[in-house]
Amino acid sequence: MISYKNTSKIIIFCPPRKVTGGPEALHQLSNKLYQLDYKNVFMHYIPKRNNAKPKNYDIYKTQEINTIEDSPENILIIPESMTFLIKKYPLSQKIIWWLSVDFYKILMDYRIRKQSFFTKLFYNQDDREYHFEQLPNVFQWAQSYRSGVYLKQHHIPESKIDYVCDYINPIFLENSQPIQKDLSNKTILYNPKKGKKEISGLIKNSPELTWIPIQNMNASQIKDLMAKSLLYVDFGENPGRDKMLRESVSQGCCIVSGRNGSSAYYEDLMIPEEYKFDFSENKIPEILEKIKDVLENYPQHISQFKVYKDVVLGEEALFEKKLKEIFRID
Repeated sequence: MISYKNTSKIIIFCPPRKVTGGPEALHQLSNKLYQLDYKNVFMHYIPKRNNAKPKNYDIYKTQEINTIEDSPENILIIPESMTFLIKKYPLSQKIIWWLSVDFYKILMDYRIRKQSFFTKLFYNQDDREYHFEQLPNVFQWAQSYRSGVYLKQHHIPESKIDYVCDYINPIFLENSQPIQKDLSNKTILYNPKKGKKEISGLIKNSPELTWIPIQNMNASQIKDLMAKSLLYVDFGENPGRDKMLRESVSQGCCIVSGRNGSSAYYEDLMIPEEYKFDFSENKIPEILEKIKDVLENYPQHISQFKVYKDVVLGEEALFEKKLKEIFRID
């Protein structure tokens, strides 16, 4: 169990200048801890950069710290991409927040290859890396159900895992009025950075449909676009609980998705199985048929997404509750 005192420092490690789901979750964590009146909460960016905090995250309260004191009182929150830091601070309490299982695998493979290339002349990987050892002051947070499955596969007991999920950008929660949809708007939203091959195949086989990529937009612009749209399509890898999936359902969009990563688990993407597809070339007609059915009969379909929407709208309150449980003052 985490030991938190009034004199403890909570230090959140984060990559600089990144505007993706993981870094936003880390900035949200800082902001929420300040809102809950915790003291001595800091961001520590690795590698060090000027203007490390992206402008998009100015809505989140943060304070930077440059020097880390390795102390049993301190609590270091480390994303899975930085597990090489675990053994650098042996005295501190450390929480690994598993925001992206896939990203961890990619970076771990890279570091191992780097070690082999330099034949340990510059650093010793075994001395630095964390390999799921049962260390007394290392704790695990799973952002998704899928992350929890991954941890248990690596022999981390369920009792040692806290499920701590971030929440969507507060901009998406500002308007409490019911969203009025123009049912004649038959455009389809998608993230062009995800599931490129799958989306390309769908677009190629549906010249009669209008596909709109969500790109080069801030959160407010994305919200406005989603509020006007009926459908969001996602065939990405989804290493954790995906932000855009959650944002889209908050704005009354139906969803058609793949079954990659966390999307395969109902606990992470709580939509009926009829809207999830194992993508293949011969499945394209079936997927397009579902997409067209949703666009033509939106009022009949949107009720199928109420469970997921309610979960998404409740994530911030659940996040607060979990933080209060974990950081109880000794």
